[in-house]
Amino acid sequence: MARKLPDLGEKVVAEIEAEWAKPHETWARRRLLVVRLIAQHELTVEQIMGVAEVSRQTVFTYRDTLVAGGVAALLRRKKAPGRQPTVRGAVAQEFVARLEAGKFRQARDAQAWIKKRTRRQLTESGVRQLLRRVGGKLKVPRKSHAKKDPAKAQAFKAELPARLTAVVGAAPTPPIRVWVLDEHRYGLLPVIRRVWGRRGVRVHAPYATRYQWGYLHEALEVDGANACELLLTPAIDQDIHAIFLRQIAESDPTALHVVIADQAGFHLPVGDVRIPANLRLLPLPPYSPELNPVERFGGLLKAAVSNRLYRNLRKLEDHLIAAARPWSTPAAVAGLIHGWLADKVNIGAPA
Repeated sequence: MARKLPDLGEKVVAEIEAEWAKPHETWARRRLLVVRLIAQHELTVEQIMGVAEVSRQTVFTYRDTLVAGGVAALLRRKKAPGRQPTVRGAVAQEFVARLEAGKFRQARDAQAWIKKRTRRQLTESGVRQLLRRVGGKLKVPRKSHAKKDPAKAQAFKAELPARLTAVVGAAPTPPIRVWVLDEHRYGLLPVIRRVWGRRGVRVHAPYATRYQWGYLHEALEVDGANACELLLTPAIDQDIHAIFLRQIAESDPTALHVVIADQAGFHLPVGDVRIPANLRLLPLPPYSPELNPVERFGGLLKAAVSNRLYRNLRKLEDHLIAAARPWSTPAAVAGLIHGWLADKVNIGAPA
């Protein structure tokens, strides 16, 4: 015997109409449409199924829910609890920390760690999905010297404003310009970098073993004019480094220049008599190249001359100068400077 659609009563019908006039999500709107059509007693069950695009059982389920609990029960959506993720809570935090530290060489390493930590086995594809979900990406790690002290790098960031004040001194000073400095070696031995290629087809890059070298000295101004100073030299030592420091100092003789650089053996030590009078040195902590944004500048230039052979150093140097030109503009230099560095320099600048 077919089930009949009963009269819902004036009170329930009024509640339906009141809710119908309000904005609702699609699923709630469909439920209200079904019971509204039932209340109007103008369509059969089959017609309601066609209008609302629901099954016969759904029509009666919505009706029974409305009769038992009213409109509030009809619009209450039950959510399935779902399966708890394997990696969650403290384990998830530890997983992300290990990911940031580069502890997983491949997905299998992460899979083994999860099994050891949770005693549950995830598939390798599931582990890859998890890695991507938390921001993981397969990348080549940067070399880090075994003697590096991460605490000193963090201390340098925190103490930079105070160190700048100490270098500049408390007495009134001329305009202060802060620079970061580094050098990169270039040569006729080609730099090989990744390129796009077609799957299954091996890509080749020209190569020849020729040992001729030169050095590109680079200095980027942290703030203000965001200037760039470059110098090409056939060799590098303290005397040549002194020439580049003099070039920076003479770029604005009226200013006091503070140069942040690493403690390489061919850099002048603090207090050396060859340091220009209007220039001060602020050493970086040992083995911390990531603190120096000039590293990014050098990487961009290496990418521009990679996978190419040059007949002589002059041809290579011409290409390096052309590649450096768009990255030497104030806007480009400002984009290369680390945000934390610009902020700390501004904090340490005298009022």
